[in-house]
Amino acid sequence: MSAENVETVRTAYEAFTRGDLGGVAEYFAEDVEWESPDSLPNGGLVSGRDAVIENFSQIPSYWSSFSVEPQEYIDAGEHVVVTGVQRATGPSGSFEARYLHLFKLSGGKVVRGEFIGDTAKARDSLGS
Repeated sequence: MSAENVETVRTAYEAFTRGDLGGVAEYFAEDVEWESPDSLPNGGLVSGRDAVIENFSQIPSYWSSFSVEPQEYIDAGEHVVVTGVQRATGPSGSFEARYLHLFKLSGGKVVRGEFIGDTAKARDSLGS
């Protein structure tokens, strides 16, 4: 099942890159949880597919450009680890930083996701 988990995460990333949040939602369980550092806008723990997708939809409110470029998908059984580079431009400048996403899957759907990255660079780009 773990190879399928990697493919699920890869396909969700492709949808996100296209700006297809509905496509991302297809790969998230109804009760998915997403956690990002609470020092970022809309950070903290978000519960439920609709709330997580709404959270993702707010990214352009903070950064005029935003992208994640996955570099490696690591199969860890029921977990998939993604390493990559994040780029964004905010009111006070642009940044580039490495990130890590940790996904937990069950029944072919993402049930939990966590973002780990350089929050100082992100906040600096916002003027915070």
